[in-house]
Amino acid sequence: MNKGDKMVEKILENYDIEGNLIGIETNNSGNINKTYIVKFLNNEKEEKYLVQKINNSVFSEPYKLMKNIEGVTNFLKVQLQKEQDMEHKTLEIVKTKEDSLLCVIEDDKHEKEYYRVYKFIEDAIAYDFSTDKIVVFNTGKAFGNFQRLLANYPMNKLTETIKDFHNTPIRFKKLMEDIKIDPKNRVTEVAKEIVFILKREDICSLIMNGLNTKEIPLRVTHNDTKVNNVMMRKDNGEFLAVIDLDTVMPGSLLFDYGDGIRSTASNAKEDETNLEKVSINLDLFEAYTDGYMSEMAPCLTREELNLMAESIRIITLELAIRFLNDYINGDTYFKVDYKEHNLDRARNQIKLVEDIENKLNYMKEYIMKSYNKYKG
Repeated sequence: MNKGDKMVEKILENYDIEGNLIGIETNNSGNINKTYIVKFLNNEKEEKYLVQKINNSVFSEPYKLMKNIEGVTNFLKVQLQKEQDMEHKTLEIVKTKEDSLLCVIEDDKHEKEYYRVYKFIEDAIAYDFSTDKIVVFNTGKAFGNFQRLLANYPMNKLTETIKDFHNTPIRFKKLMEDIKIDPKNRVTEVAKEIVFILKREDICSLIMNGLNTKEIPLRVTHNDTKVNNVMMRKDNGEFLAVIDLDTVMPGSLLFDYGDGIRSTASNAKEDETNLEKVSINLDLFEAYTDGYMSEMAPCLTREELNLMAESIRIITLELAIRFLNDYINGDTYFKVDYKEHNLDRARNQIKLVEDIENKLNYMKEYIMKSYNKYKG
């Protein structure tokens, strides 16, 4: 048994999970937290759970993070019951023997590590990447459903897990500050990328200005609306549950919609180095938009609707800023496989911004078309 498996066994001793532990498997998906899938045999039935180590260098207040998740998942369960929705699910937290949301242990250096356990969602699949319009439609529908069900969630119960996560003007400002410091002497090689971003400073504040003036309503946002954060049913391909709620925070639905299109409708993955392959697939854009509008169209304000196409460009530019900033700082946030990984990601997103700009008018028109179809 390796060191990781022994650690997981030690953590599971703090939980009242019925049955015998029969397997531990490391799950390598995700860029932030470390995840294990554990199997128990209970009355001849195999039951699975997720054990996750929270990256507390990214999420500095794990208890606040888990209170967010507990509040949102409990609210979602009630809403699903009210709508007599037996088809969809939400994450289910398993508490410790002490009724805690987290299991806290000390590592070899006597530093605290934070672990949590979820029930595993069975008979479902998550796609890392998909060009299937049905999958993309259901991804948009899943996140639209998520926001619709949480429309009346008490916002005072929700805290920021990562401060200013989608505050694009602050991301821009931080990049400018770090360019001046240039801690790893990498700025001279990214002059072209810096100029590209500088020319688009004016769009960085559009969403945040609307939130600050309250023209854009504050809503519960997921903030990581990728296709692999939706569990799809294996039997019929419908969405089953939205997962990875670590970044659930107060924000604008424009964060979620913009990032959903950016990540789901791109023809290439974020680290594709052949930039000729990087573009927005309009068929997938339409599919995601229709799925999202099928749930959220009746809930949208005119101000939100008017900025939906622009949000795609803003959130894509924001990620380019984040990748470039991390490269300049020596790759301290995102996992990298090689020295230029974050630079390649930044260039990828910059190319995507260019393509979005070429298609922006079409996307504005289609968003209105989809809205009119589904608004009721």
